[in-house]
Amino acid sequence: MKLVYLLQWDEDAFVDLRTKHADMDFVRVTSPADAVREIGDADILVVGGPNYVGEVAATVNAGAPRLRWLQSASIGTDKFEEGGIPETVTFTNAAGLKGRTVAEHAMAMLLAQVHALPQMERLKSVKRWGREDLLGDITCLEGTTLLLLGYGSIGEEVARKAKAFDMHVVALNRSGTGAPYADVIETVDNLTDWLPKADFVLCTLPLTAETRHMIGAAEFSIMKDSAVLINLGRGANVDQRALTQALTDKKIAGACLDVFEAEPMASADPLWAMPNVIISPHVAGTDGPIVARFAALVGENISRFRDGRPLLNELKIINA
Repeated sequence: MKLVYLLQWDEDAFVDLRTKHADMDFVRVTSPADAVREIGDADILVVGGPNYVGEVAATVNAGAPRLRWLQSASIGTDKFEEGGIPETVTFTNAAGLKGRTVAEHAMAMLLAQVHALPQMERLKSVKRWGREDLLGDITCLEGTTLLLLGYGSIGEEVARKAKAFDMHVVALNRSGTGAPYADVIETVDNLTDWLPKADFVLCTLPLTAETRHMIGAAEFSIMKDSAVLINLGRGANVDQRALTQALTDKKIAGACLDVFEAEPMASADPLWAMPNVIISPHVAGTDGPIVARFAALVGENISRFRDGRPLLNELKIINA
């Protein structure tokens, strides 16, 4: 049995699995082109959404007759829906593994924004003390309202951490239910009711037809001019052009972005030059304990796959 994996992590990620399943052939590849050369006779493919690009998807769909299981290292399914997966291939994702790490990244961005860390770094780069310049920029999270769009494992963990900073947390999702970390949990139908009240709007949504450009010009127009948008979900959840305009027109005060409509973001994009924007290159859910958790998930699913049992985190992919 052959397992091919294309991951951002190094060779050590699966070292224990190689020992436990010594009769299996584990093949690590480091690029989509290498993956294409190995997938043809693979039984299992492990790959993250960003690497499920055209040539890989095309090979999975037409050039991998033995493939029976695709394990994603991502939570979102949009890249796999776009690329397509044969009906004969079982798909599983990494849901539930990244909540704490991504939530910690979100809080780091929030704290950096309210405590003016980017401004401090700019002053440092020119060796300027600038205390008077900073006094008007530094605030705190206590007593502010955080609006969460999405309340899965990441949103729930953000809410739990935000309460430790004495924030008022409102969560919106499809069902209007979830863990009681948030002070208020309602459906996304109430988005326009809460946007004008939020100091911070944090998106952890998957990308679907309903969530594409959920935040656009109309939404920015009713937000506080002191509000900050944080996007850790999918880049296309936010209309990036409308966001740029809202920041330019000072309809909102700032943005913290880990995901973008096009990645990597073009060097000419005006967001790069905006001092009120924190840019994180889609790294919120990388490394740390996630590597061990993901390896454990893959290990459990390998055992289940070999025994013919249902796999964890199995999802039905609807090809675009």
